[in-house]
Amino acid sequence: AVVINSDGQLALSRMGGLVEQLKELKRSGRDVLLVSSGAVGLGRSILGLSRDVVSDPANVIDRQACAAAGQETLMSTYTSMFSALGLKCAQVLITQHDFSSPERYRYLTDTLEKLAELGIIPVINENDAVTGCRELDKEMCFSDNDMLSALVAGGVGADAVAMMTDVDGVYTRP
Repeated sequence: AVVINSDGQLALSRMGGLVEQLKELKRSGRDVLLVSSGAVGLGRSILGLSRDVVSDPANVIDRQACAAAGQETLMSTYTSMFSALGLKCAQVLITQHDFSSPERYRYLTDTLEKLAELGIIPVINENDAVTGCRELDKEMCFSDNDMLSALVAGGVGADAVAMMTDVDGVYTRP
């Protein structure tokens, strides 16, 4: 994850830089959403589990426990950083089912639109503590937050999407 260092700790300087950039976007009059990963990696460090154990697709419950342990720390860090810059944020945890049910999808987009109306930056993440994906079943969970970002952006009619990712793909610079 981009917001987690290789040792499993939060990459505070990267997170702080990102939050400052989002503040500038808000200042210029834009509505901003943040899709962030990091809960599983952070939780792995908190729980003292090895990367090998957590990355094994058979160990679903370990990843879920890591997500549960890491999500609060991740969110409280974002809350502190945004607050220091005079901004508010709100946690929005999403599952694949939120996109497959028209009613749930409407609730999700209504919530995101209301947060934007209130000037609050949604911090969105997959609800990894409950998704329970075994072999990255794309009908049950997102394979990465890049897909989640694209779906959320489409749902709210975003004008642009900027992704900081470590998912293999096209890299034009570090």
